[in-house]
Amino acid sequence: MGRRRRRIVRVLKKTLPKVFMCPQCGMTAVRVRVKEGGLAVVACGSCNLSFEQPITGGKEPIDVYNQFVDMYIAKRG
Repeated sequence: MGRRRRRIVRVLKKTLPKVFMCPQCGMTAVRVRVKEGGLAVVACGSCNLSFEQPITGGKEPIDVYNQFVDMYIAKRG
């Protein structure tokens, strides 16, 4: 008789996405790139919608994307 094997439980860590949904065309093709000098470029690979914004320290790409969507909706509406 052998002993019972224990089930291994793996803990998955959630990460922030790197590609986001475009507010104009609806495709998941928006990337946020942070360049040197504190400039963030948000660009859609599908419809070529782009946006540049200077950023201050401590902002993540998700924060820049949210500001981009807010500005796009405000301009459109």
